[in-house]
This record gives sequence, structure tokens and C-alpha cells, in this order.
Amino acid sequence: MDISRSEKKRQAKQVEELAYELAALPAAEIRRLPCDAVIREEILAAKELKGGAYKRQVKYLAKELREQETAPLLAFLAERQGSQLRKKQEFHELEQLREAIITDVLAAHDEARAEERPLDEEWPSPAIDKAVARLPELDAATVRTAAARYARNRKSAYSKEIFRALKTAQERLLLANRRAARQQNP
Repeated sequence: MDISRSEKKRQAKQVEELAYELAALPAAEIRRLPCDAVIREEILAAKELKGGAYKRQVKYLAKELREQETAPLLAFLAERQGSQLRKKQEFHELEQLREAIITDVLAAHDEARAEERPLDEEWPSPAIDKAVARLPELDAATVRTAAARYARNRKSAYSKEIFRALKTAQERLLLANRRAARQQNP
């Protein structure tokens, strides 16, 4: 699935927020960041600037970060500062999953209408398969039912129901992971 221009802009904005957060760190924390030396030097360079030069440096840093994996930096910030960036990223991933599921059901619904038959209960959805693989706790039947209802009448309540099911499955997975980590390291 191609990423829309709006989604690319949102992702770029998230990376820019990450760059601002990194530039706000104390120098001692910056030296411990899990990144290469070039990125570390760019962050330290931003700390010495003010005004427009600071903004340009942070935007340059964001450009450099977009070309790299940001997960280690997000994990570092979450551990050190309780960063909300990781939560935002997970939220947007769930939104993308929901949109992919809706796209699948609308295509299946249009195909069924063209053939003058009702929508099959087990309509094909690579997005639901992906969601179940990522979130084993997901109740796929509930998601399929809500998606089919959305396809029939386009009420946003069913779209929200899909998102709630995805969010619940994600929270259960996180809880199970925390429990497993606690049992391994008592």
C-alpha cells in the first residue's frame, strides 16, 4: 500500500519533533544516545545556536534522521524522559491498520455489489491478516463484523469500533510483554 502525501508529511513532522526533543537534551545525555557520531555532532551543534539558525539546524537534523532507523532513539527517550513520541507512533500505526482494513472491506463490498450478491462473512483482507499477525490478541471476527457494517452504511461509529478493537489488542499485547519481562527479571 502506497503512503499518502499527508501521511508522509505526518511522519516527517514526527521526526522533526524527535529532532527538537533530542536537541533539548543535556550534553551528557546526548553523548549516550544510541546513534552514530555524525548525528550526535549535529545534535550538539544545534545546542550552540539560537533563533533561525537553531531551527535550520534542527530541520537538517530531522532530514538526517529520516534516512535512519529512529526506533532506538525513541526507545532511549521513552526510557529517559517518558517521551510521548512512541505512543504517537503506535497510535498512527493503528490508524493506518484501520484505514487498510476499511479499504479492503470497501473493495470487497463493491465487488459483491457488482456481482449482485451479499458481502461474504470471510471477505479477503490482507490488512486483517497483518493485524492478527502483529496483534495476536485481536478479535478478528469483531473487526470483520464492524468493517462489514461500515461498508454497508459508512457510519463512523463502526470505524471507531475497529480502532477500539485494535487498541485493545495492542494494550493486551503490551501488558503480556510487561508480565513476561517481569517474570524473566524478578
